[in-house]
Amino acid sequence: MVKKVLAAIVAVLLLAVLVLVVKFYVLSPRLRPAADLKAPSTPEAIARGKYLVDSVTGCLGCHSQVDESVSGEPPLPGRLGSGRDFGLMPGFPGHIRAPNLTPDKETGLGSWTDGEIVRAIREGVSKDGRPLFPMMPYGSYGKSLSDADALAIVSYLRTLPAIKNDPGRTQLDFPVAMFVRAAPAPLAESPVGEPSESDPIARGQWLLTVASCHDCHDSVNSRHEPIPGKALAGGSPMPIPNKGTVYAANITSDPATGIGSYTDEDLLRVLGEGKGKSGQTLYAMPWRYYGGMTEADKRALIAALRKVPPVVNAVQPATFQR
Repeated sequence: MVKKVLAAIVAVLLLAVLVLVVKFYVLSPRLRPAADLKAPSTPEAIARGKYLVDSVTGCLGCHSQVDESVSGEPPLPGRLGSGRDFGLMPGFPGHIRAPNLTPDKETGLGSWTDGEIVRAIREGVSKDGRPLFPMMPYGSYGKSLSDADALAIVSYLRTLPAIKNDPGRTQLDFPVAMFVRAAPAPLAESPVGEPSESDPIARGQWLLTVASCHDCHDSVNSRHEPIPGKALAGGSPMPIPNKGTVYAANITSDPATGIGSYTDEDLLRVLGEGKGKSGQTLYAMPWRYYGGMTEADKRALIAALRKVPPVVNAVQPATFQR
């Protein structure tokens, strides 16, 4: 009897292992062939891509070597878009490296097709079919970047000076490395894209998505999964090298623990200068990028934040002296 029970347990375990192998290593990552796309080379497309990359998506903040000790993390001279090694972060299950986005043919995007770049941006799959770690917010971009905007980004990236630099591949610990394989997903249809400036609330909500505000400001659990009912309520720790740790702010409309007591001018200063309501310097907040948004887009973003339901969540203050 005992042998039969043990045999049944072993059989169940083997079946569970088989299911996991099939799900994560046979059926994942889900991908489709890269579309045959061609990014335009017109001044208008390049300018649009530059605006998105430099002022909205902030792509080069993660994909450049930066001075992390300075507010807004400015890129180091001559290293724009050349990739970034984030180093070993305390408590993180792996080693994150953001690839080189310059047109270098050996270490950057010079050997990629336009369709492969668009697929990586919106569907989370590399040129060789590898799943990208979701720190790259392809989930947000897949909901918000139209074909035209995704191709405009490609158009601009093609104009960056080519820099030969290989930061290496991201390495993740098990089981995170397995679960990440299930994150990418082919788009069912192209996103509609940005709403008109005539509808500032809708446009601001689009900006909240495409600027990846939720990725930093949502409250998350120990597995970094968003906690239901605590969207944009903050609290995630962000280590600052040689300084300490800051915590993502609560940017819901709660007047006591969020931004409900901030004026529009206070929030414009956050976006444009990296200064909090009391004048404190903000670290980890990519204000050097968002500061380049048009006045209309900044105010649309603020209008959308005013509509975020209030969540009471007192965020821990930074643990270092500014």
